Amino acid sequence: MLSLLMLFMLFGTLLPVMQQLQQSLHIKKERMIAFETLHEGAKEFRALGNAAGERRAGGVVYRWEMAEQLCVHYENYKQVEKTICIE
Repeated sequence: MLSLLMLFMLFGTLLPVMQQLQQSLHIKKERMIAFETLHEGAKEFRALGNAAGERRAGGVVYRWEMAEQLCVHYENYKQVEKTICIE
């Protein structure tokens, strides 16, 4: 009975912590890919003069465009639209 209680306590505390870590890593991975897309977009804009493009990675579409600033738009895993811009 004591071992069952210990098992419940162990998984009751570690599982939420692991889920938060996993979400945090997923958000960081999406941002990293967005910044990579900004870099690739800047190279393509400079070399070919293209003002827009897109990239697919991990099931997410990252759309970049050069207007006043170079921006990347994507929908994160929570289906919330995110935008990252650089000047």
